[in-house]
Amino acid sequence: MRRLLGLLVALATVMPASALAQNAWLADRARTEGPGFRVGDFELHPGIGAEVGWDSNLYFTEDNPTAGRHRVDTGILRITPHFLFSTIGPARRQEGSGRDDTASASPPTVAFRGGISAAYYEFFAAPERRNLDINGSLRLQVLPERPFSFSIWDNFTRGIRPFTENFNMIGASQARISNQAGLDLQFQTDGGMVQVRAGYTFGLDFFEDSRFQYGNSFTHTVTLQESFRFLPQTALIHDTVVAVQDYFSTSAADPTLVLDNVRLRSRLGLNGAITESITAQAMVGYAAGFYPQLTVGGTPYRQDYDSIVAQVELGWTIMEGMRLGIGYDRDFFPSYVGNYYSRDRGYLNFQMLLGGAFLLALDFDVGYMDFGLIRGGTAAMPIIDTTAGLRNDIRVGGGLFAEYRFTEWLGVNATFRYQGQFTSYQFTNVSFVDPAQYNKFEVFGGVRVFY
Repeated sequence: MRRLLGLLVALATVMPASALAQNAWLADRARTEGPGFRVGDFELHPGIGAEVGWDSNLYFTEDNPTAGRHRVDTGILRITPHFLFSTIGPARRQEGSGRDDTASASPPTVAFRGGISAAYYEFFAAPERRNLDINGSLRLQVLPERPFSFSIWDNFTRGIRPFTENFNMIGASQARISNQAGLDLQFQTDGGMVQVRAGYTFGLDFFEDSRFQYGNSFTHTVTLQESFRFLPQTALIHDTVVAVQDYFSTSAADPTLVLDNVRLRSRLGLNGAITESITAQAMVGYAAGFYPQLTVGGTPYRQDYDSIVAQVELGWTIMEGMRLGIGYDRDFFPSYVGNYYSRDRGYLNFQMLLGGAFLLALDFDVGYMDFGLIRGGTAAMPIIDTTAGLRNDIRVGGGLFAEYRFTEWLGVNATFRYQGQFTSYQFTNVSFVDPAQYNKFEVFGGVRVFY
């Protein structure tokens, strides 16, 4: 009864939840957790970080003085407290006088993990934009490691970093709320040779400022994933995703046309080990997007999408604590301009942990993006650019994160990130809120305490 009451209290006080902020360590729970506190059957990990940094292009602006556009660079103070919690895993159950010697043979009936974090931002060049990111996550799993189990989960994010040019948008809040809640069902045979997972997710995207609310939407997503392991470390895998998106705040005055849609993606592939140190995954399939047909000046206007999707990834464990990954993927995504864009992307990531004290993480990607036909939100739906509705961008991004841990609970870190988008695309309406082309650098350094 005490365990049940503790679970109910946790569910009531920690909702909702997250992918945990924009800090490099919060993106990876393994980097965030220290030794932690054990309280009965619960494991608690509090922490706080403080960083100072610089952003070269706060509003993603292309420097164009003749059009009245100027980049705004700024110093930034970021303070990020966080609190993570979970039921105790098998390793910690073996610790102390209260250890459970049957833990490894008898997994718990209920397991959960979650966390909440906040990030306070002070922008020295734009003090009116000081604000608070809030992030949280919670996943409750019933009957883990059994032939049948199910999970209930929720992820919540409130982001406040500017996402578009400030030209003609001074004073607009760029706070955006995203919440996803779902149910996952999992079936597996003894030993996990065959696994089937089915899930449903309800998603909400909401912009706090009225000027962006044409982008508010609900999304219903159904997923099906199966895997069949036919060798000790090789499996045949399949996934299918169907998403139904409903924009619920559109009007004739919107700056761009966004349409309700149904998106489908289905892939089949292999995932396995080539050698003891090299792994590979390859998937290929089909994706389609279906949008309602409209009539413009007596001419039908329909913008559907269909194409091949694919992913290939190689992983190399160079040595213990050092791993390199390289891959390519092709997919398509919803967009507030053009309704969708397809992307061909190559990417690389590297992570190294030396002596349990020095962590170095590197990532880089470059992608080619092809947008759908961009129309205005008025009844006549004119094309609102000077390139006949054709927009093709190249996007480049990369980052470096380094941290040295003096103890198991204290570390100093540094982060460097670059984002760039390159295109010949130009809007005829220069007040349109979209950063078609930009370059942006960010540098942060700080200290954090995590337990």
